[in-house]
Amino acid sequence: MLRRAVALSGLGALVLLSLVSQAGGARANGVPQLVKLTYLSGVSNWGPQDAEGVLEFSFAEAYARVDVKNLKPAAGITYEGWLTGGGGQPLLVGAIAPSSDGIGVLQTRLQGLKRYDYTVFVVAARGPNSATGQLPSDISIAGRFTVIQDTAGTPNPGDIQAGTGRPVQLPNTGQAVPPTTLQRLGRTFMVIAVAGGAAVIGFSFLRRRSRHD
Repeated sequence: MLRRAVALSGLGALVLLSLVSQAGGARANGVPQLVKLTYLSGVSNWGPQDAEGVLEFSFAEAYARVDVKNLKPAAGITYEGWLTGGGGQPLLVGAIAPSSDGIGVLQTRLQGLKRYDYTVFVVAARGPNSATGQLPSDISIAGRFTVIQDTAGTPNPGDIQAGTGRPVQLPNTGQAVPPTTLQRLGRTFMVIAVAGGAAVIGFSFLRRRSRHD
């Protein structure tokens, strides 16, 4: 009886930990890099010049989120996020559908990520004449970044990424901000502590009860 109670308490702690981990894992963090997106001289050639945004991504987690504002919808135009630069073909990150007030959000996995030498992220405008499967020629906002290795040698998928133009905060889109890594870790440790305390109390109670019996 006593062993069964302790085992059940431990199982409960594991279930709680699993639930917390899953709740926080919906938004992969790793070591994310933030890149400011603006109407970039030498890159941008289309759209409103007051549009701006932020790209948050992690090569280690194959994760990307894009927040834009002042990017008004246009008839016949679809906005797309692309990673460009480096020694290979551009990588399509995903479509961005801004609302009537120019605010849009894209959160996705980096599908087909096979290299880590990209240097520019662009928001491209796909029109009726854009070639299918290729980066459109009309470029709205964009941002440059530099992949900096945390170790010497060739970059690896798990290397820490860092870059220039790191903004202080994301544009205010009115959406709830997901918890940070430290917040999720703190919540996880709190759940473990509570579950462990409950197990100890239950163990002590059952032990005293067995003595009386």
